[in-house]
Formats: sequence, C-alpha cells, structure tokens
Amino acid sequence: MIIVIGGGIVGTGIAYFLAKSGLKDILLIEKEKFLGTQVTQFCSGGVRHQFTTEINCKFSIQSMPILNILAHEIDYKKYGYLILDICKGITEPRVKMQNKLGIDTEILSKEEIKKRFPFLNDDGIISGSFFKEDGVADPASLLAYYEKGSKKMGVKYLMDTEVKRVTRDAQRGTGVITNSEEIAADWVIIAAGIGSKDLGKTVGLDIPIVHRRKYILVIESFKYDYPLVMEIPTGWYIKKEGDDALVGMSGKVEDKDFDKQPEAEDGTIEATINRIPELEKSGIKKVLTSLSDETPDKHAIIDIPIPGLIIATGFSGHGFMHSPATGQIVAQIIKGEKTSIDISELKLKRAHIKETIAI
Repeated sequence: MIIVIGGGIVGTGIAYFLAKSGLKDILLIEKEKFLGTQVTQFCSGGVRHQFTTEINCKFSIQSMPILNILAHEIDYKKYGYLILDICKGITEPRVKMQNKLGIDTEILSKEEIKKRFPFLNDDGIISGSFFKEDGVADPASLLAYYEKGSKKMGVKYLMDTEVKRVTRDAQRGTGVITNSEEIAADWVIIAAGIGSKDLGKTVGLDIPIVHRRKYILVIESFKYDYPLVMEIPTGWYIKKEGDDALVGMSGKVEDKDFDKQPEAEDGTIEATINRIPELEKSGIKKVLTSLSDETPDKHAIIDIPIPGLIIATGFSGHGFMHSPATGQIVAQIIKGEKTSIDISELKLKRAHIKETIAI
C-alpha cells in the first residue's frame, strides 16, 4: 500500500500521478472533511516560469504541458507576469538564467514599465521582467480534476481522519497511526503542508517548515487589463479577480491555528496604495488571511530521509503550479526510476540554496 498524507493540491496531485503511472493500492488520508481547506483554498492561482533558481524554473517547465492541456478546465488565462525589482543588479542575472533554460522572459526598464503599465507608481522601481506565457488559473478546479481522476483510477480517500504519527522500524517506514486505526504501508508520503513538521517529529525528523501568515484583500472595481504584478523583495502582488483585484503580501512568521486569524496587516494596504495610488479610492470587499508552509530558503522539500518514507512539502506558495511535476517525480521515486529533474538540491538536510532573492 502507498499512503499519501494530506489532501491539498500537492497531496491530491501526487495521488493522481501515482495512479496515472500505473501504481495501485493508493490511500490518501486528510484530516478535514473536504480537500484543500487549508493552504490550497487561499492560493492566488499564479502560474509562472519566473523564478530565481534553475530548479524552480525546471519544475515550472515540466508542469506546463499538463497545465496547458487543462487550460480550459482550470480557467488558465495567460495575462503574463510582471516582476518589479526594487533592488539593483537582480533583474539581468535572473532573466539570463531563464533565457538559458528556454524561457523567453524580457527585461523592462523603469521607463518601459511606466509606459506599458501607467497605473503603477514607479517610485523605487529599478527595473523588471515580463513573460507573456505566465498567468493565473483556478486551484479549486485543478484540485477537483486530480480528485475525480484519481478516484476513477482506484485511489481511495479517507477523509475527516487525522494521522497521529508515522510508524517505522529500524530499517524503514512501516505505515501510520490515525485517530482510529493503524494502517501498514510499503510507502508513506508526507504531503501535509503546515502539518508536515509535527508528523516528521514522530519519526525523529526535523522538517524546517515555518508558518508564515499571508494577508489577501479583494479590492472592488479595478478593471484594467493588466498582468499579475509581483514586487521583489516585498512579495506584494496584485492579480485579476473578475472585475475586481486581489492583492496580497506575506506577513510575519507565526504558529497559530486557522481559527485564530487576525485581520489583514496594515502593511498590505499601505503597499497596495503605494504601488497603485488610485486604489486608495476603492473599497475592500473581503479580507482573507491564511498560513503558508514555507521553508527558510522558500524551496520545497522532496526527499527520502528513511527508506519507505517520502517528504513532499514546504512548497512556499508554489505547490499549485508545481503539483504536476511533483506528482510525476514522486511516482518515479517509488517506481525506482531516474527522476526527470535532479532533486538533490531539495533534500531535507541541505545547505541554503544560493540565490540573490528567493521568489
């Protein structure tokens, strides 16, 4: 048996691709009554190639064929992604690396940014980059696709069931203990997002996940035809949400339950008005806040720390867009095949990935 712990976009995607690869006897265990009720439901839906490290770019490249095939089903709209750099010397090396991988990102000067996107306040902007194939899609639709497809292929779902601990013997992982029973398994996959850290402790592993609170505001009636805009290094972003706009920014690191969420930080509002002054006149329709599973270097952990146990967690906001590649790679690991991407940089115990700024 193969047990997947976690019913978010990553865990459900893994279950789907395990089954699609021909593997059998797969069980996904989710502690909530519904899939995707923690981090996934607050996902912005961004799909981008523009990362600062090759490995994240490669995950996007491998995931794109699946997302393109499903474009209509997951409402994938290629508005493009505009990255605003407010620090010197980071645009050119990032774009050079992406171009080398076949990603046709273009560099924009401050003047070009203001000309193409006049609604932006250009104070503090040094330069930026744009890739027209980036865009946004609907995480809930992709989650539903994974669920429906995996069930058709025989994956079983055990909902409203909490995994209390992962079990192991001297040689390997052996299964899980839930709040109602013990289940033996040949493979256990920890894909539980913010819950992965506590599960790792049950088998003596320190999974370095921090819970970073994210604040999301829905701003009414902002109808410009614009790409998803992200500012580095603040992490502030704005994207289309129908006739409205959704803005967000990472908050402070904390460790609180979802039912103890405060209102959005003033910093998110201030950053939004600073970059798009006219939004000061707009109303806030909705305020959302959630926790995100992040690692210190904002890269996922995909590793086999002990035989029979796979960790696939800590995606730091990139799990939605990278779920196809992740599912394919986990299936390759279990089947004993060479992984399509070298994931040695994503081991649990690793040196900090060297980069200018993590996005």
